[in-house]
Amino acid sequence: IKVDRTKAGRVLAGCESGIYLTENGAKSWKRVLPAKATVNELQQSPHDPKVWLAATQNDGVFISRNGGLKWTRFESLSSDRSWYSVTFDPTNPQRLATGGWAYGLRTSEDGGATWVDRSAGLAQPERVFKVSVDPDNGRLYANLFRNGLFVSDDFGRTWRRDGLEGATIYTFAYLSKAAK
Repeated sequence: IKVDRTKAGRVLAGCESGIYLTENGAKSWKRVLPAKATVNELQQSPHDPKVWLAATQNDGVFISRNGGLKWTRFESLSSDRSWYSVTFDPTNPQRLATGGWAYGLRTSEDGGATWVDRSAGLAQPERVFKVSVDPDNGRLYANLFRNGLFVSDDFGRTWRRDGLEGATIYTFAYLSKAAK
């Protein structure tokens, strides 16, 4: 479930049958993406609140450019296995990343027009469970299922292990510079 940060009462929810939208504080819902499989993650762009990403289990990775009303699958990303995570780079509106069970990690530096496999250097690269980008410096993080945390300072071109061996990370949270 993700609350739209620009409009009170507007929420998107991903579940086993797709993505649902309420614009009236959950009094009514409409399905805006009828997916064939569970929606694993939803993210709203930090740059443009009308842009959303969704990762699904066995149905691909989707983008919406109109606030979640219409969704388009990234056809260049396979859709026969699980994509678990998607993220925007808060420091660069053109950079996106997604991770999946059999696919490893893919990045785009042109808003999703093209995707590059950035799994080289990751242990068990086919098991990327969670991806995230630090909003202060653009550092890309990847968690491999039960295999710790990896970090890249060049958006996935090179990786180094960063601890938490054996862990599976379900969410990332960052302190703002002001709070540090």
